[in-house]
Amino acid sequence: MIGLEKFDNLISLITYFKDNETCKRFLKEQRWGDDVVCPYCGHHHCRARSNGQFRCPNCLNNFSVLVGTIFENTKIALVKWFSVMYLISSHKKGFSSHQLARDISVTQKTAWHILHKVRSLYGQNDSIELSEDVECDEAYIGGNEKNKHESKKTEGTQGRSLKTKTPVFGMAQRNGNIVALKTQDTKGRTLMPIIRQFVKEPVGGINLVHT
Repeated sequence: MIGLEKFDNLISLITYFKDNETCKRFLKEQRWGDDVVCPYCGHHHCRARSNGQFRCPNCLNNFSVLVGTIFENTKIALVKWFSVMYLISSHKKGFSSHQLARDISVTQKTAWHILHKVRSLYGQNDSIELSEDVECDEAYIGGNEKNKHESKKTEGTQGRSLKTKTPVFGMAQRNGNIVALKTQDTKGRTLMPIIRQFVKEPVGGINLVHT
């Protein structure tokens, strides 16, 4: 994982990483500093070559700074990868691969691939994709106040109070996959990004039907 904290916004990040070489220099500093370590045998103090790669004096392998990272063998501009990492670390509520595809000018399949790789670094998993008819509902998990002794009951916990309960949002594709996540609340602004993250957006957009 690389540190992008010094960038205040996405525009400043894109302006700084103007080409792949700038991205690679930054990645080298983040990954190794002044001591380049061979990703094959772990030998230290590998030397830079004139072609931008490095050579290990121990195992004699040549390698680039991308070897052993999620960027290895990528044909996608590194600034696009860095942009996605910045967006995911800055916006915890998530976004869909369809939206990302439009934002960074790649196909939806490529956007999904990038999101899947980057989210793995942040402990997020979007390998499940729901499609067609998807049913959504929320539940509140926690102790039942009416079963507690009067001295241990918490005031103001009727209905959907979050004082003693945790909201869980679930989505189920009919005869298919299920996704359930703990959320901070069940408001539309919280749930819609989650829906867009996991539900494949059909032509014409997502249509919500309340039942």
